[in-house]
Amino acid sequence: TTDDLRELAVFKAKQTPGWGNRNENEMYMYAHPEEYERLRFLYDINPSKMPLPFQSILNPTTISRLQLDAADRSASPTQPYTDDEVIQTLSRFEHVGFILRYSGTTDEFSLYAPMSHNWSRFDQIEAYTAFIHILRKEYWFRFKEGSADFSVLISTGDSLKMDCGCLSIPADRESAPSDANNNPTDFQQQFNSPGKAATCNRFQLSPILQFGSGFVHPDVMPTMVTMPLWPHLKCFETFRYDGKVCNKFSPVSATNRFGIYFEEEKTIYNNLIPQIIWRGSDYPFLKCRQVGGTKWSIKPMDVPGPNNPEGLVNGLTHLWDQLNPRWKAVTLSLQAELEAKNAYPNEVKSWFDFKFIIRERPGESQRWESFVKNGINIVADGYIDANEFATFKYYADFGGGGGTTWSGTHTKLALPGVLFHHETPTYDYFHEDLIPFVHYIPVSTELGDLREKYEWAEAHPDEARAISEAGTAFIKYMTSMEYWKRLFDRFFVKRLNSVIEAYRPVNSFKDEREFQTYAESQLGFPLELIGRCDGKQDCSWKVK
Repeated sequence: TTDDLRELAVFKAKQTPGWGNRNENEMYMYAHPEEYERLRFLYDINPSKMPLPFQSILNPTTISRLQLDAADRSASPTQPYTDDEVIQTLSRFEHVGFILRYSGTTDEFSLYAPMSHNWSRFDQIEAYTAFIHILRKEYWFRFKEGSADFSVLISTGDSLKMDCGCLSIPADRESAPSDANNNPTDFQQQFNSPGKAATCNRFQLSPILQFGSGFVHPDVMPTMVTMPLWPHLKCFETFRYDGKVCNKFSPVSATNRFGIYFEEEKTIYNNLIPQIIWRGSDYPFLKCRQVGGTKWSIKPMDVPGPNNPEGLVNGLTHLWDQLNPRWKAVTLSLQAELEAKNAYPNEVKSWFDFKFIIRERPGESQRWESFVKNGINIVADGYIDANEFATFKYYADFGGGGGTTWSGTHTKLALPGVLFHHETPTYDYFHEDLIPFVHYIPVSTELGDLREKYEWAEAHPDEARAISEAGTAFIKYMTSMEYWKRLFDRFFVKRLNSVIEAYRPVNSFKDEREFQTYAESQLGFPLELIGRCDGKQDCSWKVK
């Protein structure tokens, strides 16, 4: 309602510097129209069926930190930076960190990476090309022959692949890093390696354009600028150049089999199978996490106790605090299956079904087989497509290496059931428009509330169905030109422009070779020139 929007607009205004002395009427009148419109969109998706579980979601204190702080963080001006800060920041990366340079002399972009980093994936090369094309098209007035040089650090990791002496990730999305006062913690000290500075002042690093999952709490990496996921950059290029939504974010059709699947037949919500289902890979979870389980790639010999079904399940339960969230989920599923089997010997049916899928990594099949031989089936029997997923009432999207699941969230929101969304210390760019208990049911990082949330959904079918409908409505809106205009404006106009304007070309390099020599002298290790690109046609990249 208008009163709800007013309350939220005032709450947002109170958090804005310089607004603290205004009265509420002034705050409401001067609240930015875009913010008001964004809130209207978020709450008008399904206003007649707004779910109100536990307590009112319209109370501002229950709105997630992500919803309110992400916009504030992106709107704040980027601090000025130079090539020296860019080079210093790259020194803290262990993987997929790059320096993107523009030379006004040659009117070309160059991309550099440490020789030890892996950048050879074709789809990532395609993403770099798309980003440079966007820069050239959107900022033609900045990147033209004779213009000032430009440098920026970009990251294409699922999360920031920095050394843990610089990056310490809190246990969950609500916690702050333990070294908020800039003093290195014991956690960080144990990871400091020879050749790296004893301390890492995260507030003095250069901006990092992160084309992967970002951190909910801004103090984890204050200079990180969360951008769209790198696999989606080609879609933003398509939008900017061709003025249309790409196939990946258009509905599936006879001519587009790679799009988003929506169940078009009239589905009776109460007839869906009342289980939470998940399928995914056995994958590590958020390196540099201060507290919480990280154990993965487990074999039966790693599990204490006898090698029989009950012994292995009890052993995994004993390891609970060491397990990463996906292994916790599979362990919960095994527990539920045993409970159901003992209660209903002739009909095995648990309240959820979480299993791994085989990704054909070296040694993986043998590891799964060793569990199956001992009576524990932790691997799914074949692939479940969108049609079959759509027969279930509930889905989960447990986070992987970056703390999120890049494709799982939006594809499952489109289905007729309800998404149990895994809330972790990280988020993806479009999560900024999602609200817990409006578009999804939130589940904590360590899954301790999963059963409680499932029981709530079963006891409140009308509210759960409303959440399902709101989630699907949002994804349908996500396929529209209107939404893509908002996304492009948010990330490639406002957010990116702030970084471009913050760069100060203090150093003068006669050519890019001189820049590379200077950077290598500061880093103490060699850089590799991945390629040069004028941004006007397909780029030419080196192949490892």
